[in-house]
Amino acid sequence: MFNRVHNQRPDDMSFLIPNSQINSMPLELQELCEVYNSECRELNEQDQATTSDWPVSLFVPSQYEENYAYPLLLWFHDEGSSENELDLVMNAIGDQNYCGMALRGNANRSGSDSFGWSLESLELGGVSLPNLVNVTTRRLRRAFHIHSERIFAAGCGTGADVALKLFAECPQWFAGAVLVDPVCEVVPTLGAAEDLRGKNVLQTVSRTGSNEQLARNVESVRLLRTAGVDVDVRVTEEPLDPCCNDARFLDNWLISHLHCETLV
Repeated sequence: MFNRVHNQRPDDMSFLIPNSQINSMPLELQELCEVYNSECRELNEQDQATTSDWPVSLFVPSQYEENYAYPLLLWFHDEGSSENELDLVMNAIGDQNYCGMALRGNANRSGSDSFGWSLESLELGGVSLPNLVNVTTRRLRRAFHIHSERIFAAGCGTGADVALKLFAECPQWFAGAVLVDPVCEVVPTLGAAEDLRGKNVLQTVSRTGSNEQLARNVESVRLLRTAGVDVDVRVTEEPLDPCCNDARFLDNWLISHLHCETLV
C-alpha cells in the first residue's frame, strides 16, 4: 500500500511577503502574516504526508465483518526486517481479532528486505512519522471499520522504541502500547499528563538482555509509571519472537484492555 491521495490545495503563497520584510510592517500586519505563514507551513506538512509513497503494509482479517469495529495494531518491525512481516505478526497474535498496519523502517540495512530505524530523526521520506501515522490511520479508518478508541502502538526491539516514542508523545491517539523487548536507546518525550494517565502498556523484557539494556528498561517503566501509565511487565527467559506462537499471549492482554479512549 502506498499513502497517495490527490492534492487539490493551492500552492503555498507565503512567498508574496518575504520574511525579511515582515518586521518593517505595522504590528497588526506582522501578526497576520505570522499566522498565515504558520498555517501554510502546517498545511504543507499535511500535504507531504498525504502524498507520501512510503511503503505501508495492511492486514485485514480473512473473515472481515463490516458491522464490527476492529481494534487496530500499528506495528513497527525490529532491525533487519520490514513492514512485510506484518502478516506473520498478526497471524501469531490473532488473525481474526484485529486489523493491522505496519510501516517500513526509515534506515536501510544490509540484506534483502532489511530495514531499521534512525531514532534521532524519525522521518519517513521527508515526512515526520507522527504526521504520516496520523494521516494514514485516518485514511485506513475511512476504508475499514476501525474502532477509534482501540488503537495500539506496538513493536519489537528498536521498533518497540519507535512505538514507545510515538505513544509517549501522542498518547491521545492510542489506547495503549505493546513493547516487545524494547532497546530503550532514546528516552521518550512525554505528552500531556492527562492523556497519559490511565493508559495501558505491556512491556516484555528478556533475562538474556545486557545489564545496560535491563537498566534502560527499568528506567522506561519508571518514567511511564510516574506519568500515571499502567505498565504490565512480563519477564521472559529468551527474547520473544512476535512472529511465532509464543506471541499468542499478547492477544489475551490486548483483549483485556479494549476500553481506553483515543482521538485519532
